[in-house]
Parts: sequence; structure tokens; C-alpha cells
Amino acid sequence: MSDANLTVDFGEVIQTPTIFPDEQGKVEVTITNQGNTDFNAPLDLKLYASTDKVLDLNNLNKIDDVSADGNDLLKGTDELLGTLKQDNITLAPGEFQTLTIDFAGSDFRTASVVSPGLYYLFAEVEPGNEDTGSIISDAELITQGDAVIQWNSILLNTIQATGKDGGDGTPPPLAAHQQAIVHQAIYDAVLQAPDASDEAAVVGAASETLIDLFPTQASTIQSLRNDFLEAIPDSEAKDNGFELGKQAADNIINERQNDGSATAQVPFTPGNGIGDWQFTFSDGDTTDQIPGFVDEALFPDWGGVTPFVLESGNQFRPNTFPQYNSPFYATQLNQVKELGAENSTTRNADQTEIALFWAYDRNDSFRPPGQWNQIAQEVALDKGNSLEDNAKLFAVLNTGLADAGIAAWDAKYVYEQLRPITAIREADADNNPNTIADPNWEPLLDTPPFPDYISGHSVFGGAASAILAGFFGDNTSFEIPSQELPGVSRSYGSFSQAADENADSRLFGGVHINAANVDGVSVGENIGNFVFDNFG
Repeated sequence: MSDANLTVDFGEVIQTPTIFPDEQGKVEVTITNQGNTDFNAPLDLKLYASTDKVLDLNNLNKIDDVSADGNDLLKGTDELLGTLKQDNITLAPGEFQTLTIDFAGSDFRTASVVSPGLYYLFAEVEPGNEDTGSIISDAELITQGDAVIQWNSILLNTIQATGKDGGDGTPPPLAAHQQAIVHQAIYDAVLQAPDASDEAAVVGAASETLIDLFPTQASTIQSLRNDFLEAIPDSEAKDNGFELGKQAADNIINERQNDGSATAQVPFTPGNGIGDWQFTFSDGDTTDQIPGFVDEALFPDWGGVTPFVLESGNQFRPNTFPQYNSPFYATQLNQVKELGAENSTTRNADQTEIALFWAYDRNDSFRPPGQWNQIAQEVALDKGNSLEDNAKLFAVLNTGLADAGIAAWDAKYVYEQLRPITAIREADADNNPNTIADPNWEPLLDTPPFPDYISGHSVFGGAASAILAGFFGDNTSFEIPSQELPGVSRSYGSFSQAADENADSRLFGGVHINAANVDGVSVGENIGNFVFDNFG
């Protein structure tokens, strides 16, 4: 057995790695022989990205090819970014060698499973001999942008953490609601801190709200808060800013104390009429005779939550609901039956990629509202926003997303339209001569536990695109990765184009008829414009 003892550590971050495919980074990794004998062998240096300080090698989010039938949907949260192969390294005891990882090369790609503001890198050395096992470095913190963007990333990471290791996660409307509370506190604190430290105000507001909203993540938040405060020079401005932030957090938490969000999960009995939504197990089964069937509807009363800016949850309720047994509905159902089937021969490879790219349905993801925060981070960084600019941007964006969730859930439980999987399997009973039942039909994506009309994804996207267009102009170009498809990025010439594709993804995924998507975008745009015009 060799007495060589290798360690691996990060050195200088020469250029901060981003998550953007056209902006590369460069970092140094040092391998040291701390043993008593020479090390002489080939080795592989691997690099990983994670949203937290714990690397899970058994649950890696890695996929090279998009499956045509969706069977390769990703289940991991950490990502292998690449491998640098060294044919041979010789290290005497106490000797080290520094290797440079250049993301502009072909060996490594930028991360997809994180947001740019704050994430972690890990390096792993796998020696090419049987004497020395693999060695993993400590987590290397990577940050970009100002305190608002960094704490937005911490917020997204926190939401993801609630769904890791089998956790229940944070459902989309609740995620948007919590995001609004955090960023309204940040905005209020920064607004009130002309003679105090803006950075400390952000830390106080963000950490205080996050600890209150996500108590199971309190220790992680407290540790990050301490690290951020330590990096700010001691001064009266720092102390004042932090206290202003905490006070702003307390104010918004107290203001939202009885807004209905805590009581929105109530027992729900589906209707028994033709076209009424029914409980649908996520993997496609629609019977309560199977183990694990969940006869619960998500947030039936969420439409009654007090909005942040809207006058009520029904302010923009759509009046174009497609009647279940109408010719129009039959056309819609046949469309999703063809395009959204798990093994569709009609859906092309790009449409499959779109469905997976925008999914974010997993509990251990940033969730759909979080994906729009990723986009906002990228554009804000690209435009060089100030901290004050970002405080308002993310406050308005997440307020709009929160109200979008309320409006979407209002419509869902007013119309109670059944999901495509139920309508297609039970089409023989719909009194519609233009539909044919397929009792074995399965969608590409899992079906969420709430009614079809309108699409929450689409309302979120419509609201976010309208707000981002209000800040930057609609015709803003950007390229983004996805937590769902590591190594895949997609480009857009406008926010509205991205919102439309996000809506299309739910048709291609087989979880919504297209009217739910089209009307959802329209409702979302109305909400986004209203919030943008009336915020503050």
C-alpha cells in the first residue's frame, strides 16, 4: 500500500465561472502529496457544481441526450461539469501541482443546475491506481453580482433544499408567495437605508424572512448570514443597515400573517359531473386502487389568498373557458393527445426538449417561478444593474409572480377542468363524437395534483415576461440553461418569446390543453402589467 496521501484544494478563481454558455470562467485546483512516499500515476480531475455545501455523487444531475419518451427525466440536483485527464503526475512528499480548469475549453461546461448569484464547486481527484482512493475538495463558494442577486440565489437554493432527500418541497404558488415576501423586505430595507449599508440591509431583510419562512433551513441561513456580515467592514452604517433589514422583514411578515396562505390547503371533494377534475396520481394512474395514490388537491383555497398588488384573485379571471364537450375542446384534447403523449410520434425532438427544459416540476428544483428569477439574474448581470435597481427589479418580479399564482389557482378551482390524462382515458363517456378514448394513454411529464385550466406555468411566464419587459424592454436577447437538462441551453430574442415557449412546453408535456396555456399567458401578462404599474 502506498503512503502517498493526496489532497485537493481550490486555488485562485482567475475568472468567475458563470452559468451562461457564452461567458466562460477559469479556476485553479492544487493537488498536494502530503504522504511519505512519491506519487507517480495518472489521474482524473473532475469538477462538480451544487447549490449547497454537500456533494451528492449518488444523485448526479447528468444527461447527455434528451430521451424521446421522457424516460430519462432528471432526478438529481448536483452536476458533473467535466473531467481533466492527466496521463501521469509525479509528486514527491510535500510537493504540489496546480492545474487550471478553463471553461472555454472542451473538457468542462458551465453549470446548469445552479443560479449565477451563489453556488458551490467541488473538485475530485481519481488516481489511476488501486492504492489511493478518490479525494474530494471542500466546497468552493462562487458568487456573482451584488447582495440582492446573491440572496436571490440563496432563496432559490433554500426552496430547492426543502424538496431534497424526499422532502415535500415548496409548491409553485407558495414558492412565489415566499419569494415576494423576501424581496419586498429587501426592497423596503434598501429604500430606507440612504445613510446605512445597503449590503447589510439586504442581509438583514433576506436572512430574517428566510428563517421565518423556511425554519427547517435556519442553520444554513444563519451560517450564510454570518459569512456575509463578516465580509462587510464594521461600522455604524453596517449595524444600522442590518437592523433596518430585520425591521423591514418583521414588518412584511406581520403584514402577511393572516393573508390566507397558511389555510389554503383544505380537504377537497371533486365534482362528479362530466368534465370535472379528478384526482390523478402523478405517474399517470387515475385509480385509488394502487399503492401510494394521493387523493389530495393542492391548495384548493389559494385563489382566496390576499394578493400583494391585485385587487382580488379574480381580477383577471378568464372568461374563455373551453366547455368540456364542445367541438373546440375536442380539437384541443386531440392535439394534446398527439403531441403530449409519452411515446408520441408527432412531437419532434425540439418539442421534447422544450417540455423538459421548462418543467421544474420536481420538488428538488427551483420551481417554475424560480426559473424566471434565474432569467432575471442573468439579464440584470448582463445589463450591469445597481444594487438599488435589483432591489426593485426582484421585488416587482416576485410580487407579480405571487399574484400570478393566486390568480391561476383562483381560475383552477372555479372551473375545475379535468386534466388531459383523465379526459383522454375516459373520452368514451364525454358524449363527444370527435374524441376516442385511450385507456392506456400517458403524458410525457408527470401530471400535477390540481385542475387543468388555467396553466400555472403559463400565468407565471406571462406575468414575469411583462414585468421584465417593463424594466428592460421586451426585445431583450438572452441564453439560459435549465436545471432539467444539464449542458443544454436555449436562446430567446424577447421575454415574450420565452413566455410563449414556456407555455408550449405544457402542451408538449401532455399536462394541459393548449387553451389553458394560451389563456394563461394572457392572464399573466395582464397581471404583470398591472403589478408593474401599481407596485409601491
